[in-house]
Amino acid sequence: MKLLREPLLHFLVIGAVLFAVYQWATGDKAAPDEIVVRAGQIASLQAIFSQTWQRPPTGKETQALVDGYIRDEVVYREGVAMGLDRDDAVIRRRIRQKMEFVADLTADVQPTEAELKAFVADHPDRFRAEPRVSFTQVYFPAGAQAANEAEVERLRLALNAGSVDPSAAGSPLLSGSDFRDLARSEVAQAFGVEFAAWIEKAKPGTWQGPVTSGYGTHLVRVSERTDARELPFEQVRDAASREWIHARKVEANDAFYEKLRSRYIIEVENMPGASTETIVGAAQ
Repeated sequence: MKLLREPLLHFLVIGAVLFAVYQWATGDKAAPDEIVVRAGQIASLQAIFSQTWQRPPTGKETQALVDGYIRDEVVYREGVAMGLDRDDAVIRRRIRQKMEFVADLTADVQPTEAELKAFVADHPDRFRAEPRVSFTQVYFPAGAQAANEAEVERLRLALNAGSVDPSAAGSPLLSGSDFRDLARSEVAQAFGVEFAAWIEKAKPGTWQGPVTSGYGTHLVRVSERTDARELPFEQVRDAASREWIHARKVEANDAFYEKLRSRYIIEVENMPGASTETIVGAAQ
């Protein structure tokens, strides 16, 4: 149904989560031996069902959802009472993820144009066009007997003198010998980070090397290079918006954690190279 694809459904799910979080934060909780299934929880169950099956649940299906929720709650509470949640890394990780999701909701805002431009100005390296390069390479497989240093050097001199055809030298490489207009990240992905760093400094127009990659040894002739450059704001707006929102969520998570951490006295025993560390949280 078209209705199920509308943003209203997503707001319903988020609203149900916020409702539950509000009740937890304000202390509006049932007694330990009482289970109350509130309207917000039922709406959340219905919304999840609708997203999965692309239709709203019937009355009987809603009753089954509520019964399943109650069963989960009963078994969960009894398991916690028995201590089955303790020292379980999976449970700890899942609860941490849910708590961090709560913090993320507080940072779910959209930046203004001015905030985005300031963010781009403060982080120019993130939004530059990568340097690009075109080059030809002659390849010698790793461990090949012919690829000793003296022979490679003789071939390099012959290539620069024009007495050897590059296409007839070395061994064939599956990805080819000529590469045009590759970004630095593409070079690194194809040949490795060290190769990309080397080729970024190689002088264009002459055969240079040898340089190694994950494939083996190469002689390389750079034919063209384009330096990194600033991009118009319009081209980086979407990327900047994503990074801005991510940065706000990280800040919100850190602030949320520090607030929670301040409630505890933390003692770390047997720290290698240091005495026992005790960290006292803020006064309540």
